[in-house]
Amino acid sequence: MSQPSSHEHDEYPESNPSVAFDPGEEDVKAVSSFGIGLALGIVVVAFAMWGLFEWFYAREDMASAPVTPAVLSEKPQLPPEPRLQAVPKLDLKALRESEEQVLTSSAWVDPNHGIARIAIADAIKIVAAKGLPSKPSADLPNPEGYRELPSVASSARTGEKISQ
Repeated sequence: MSQPSSHEHDEYPESNPSVAFDPGEEDVKAVSSFGIGLALGIVVVAFAMWGLFEWFYAREDMASAPVTPAVLSEKPQLPPEPRLQAVPKLDLKALRESEEQVLTSSAWVDPNHGIARIAIADAIKIVAAKGLPSKPSADLPNPEGYRELPSVASSARTGEKISQ
């Protein structure tokens, strides 16, 4: 068995030709000069944009016609209906209060024809006591007390008997 040479297994080889690095320090002066130059450039560009927009405003003011005194003396008119709500939260509160009043009280809708409305709680009690009305289908008479409905599985080709 041959012994390896001592330079192949050195823990800290003195030189490695495949590794290269810059032993000097970073150039702090160059990096800080770049940062200061960048900050100054941003400030200069911001002021240039401000000046450009001031020039745009001045040019537009010269191009537009002056406002006549007759236009200034006109009374502002309200826009046509429907307008935006001035205070939507109060409007919504008033709407809900009026709806609550209608839903919880009884009153005549049309006394000449005998049409009245009742409170929801009263209507629920009446339906619970009497049940919902049901009437057989007139077009499918069946003497046995059943009516035929299309079956889901039949794709409406045949009927299914259900009790009234």
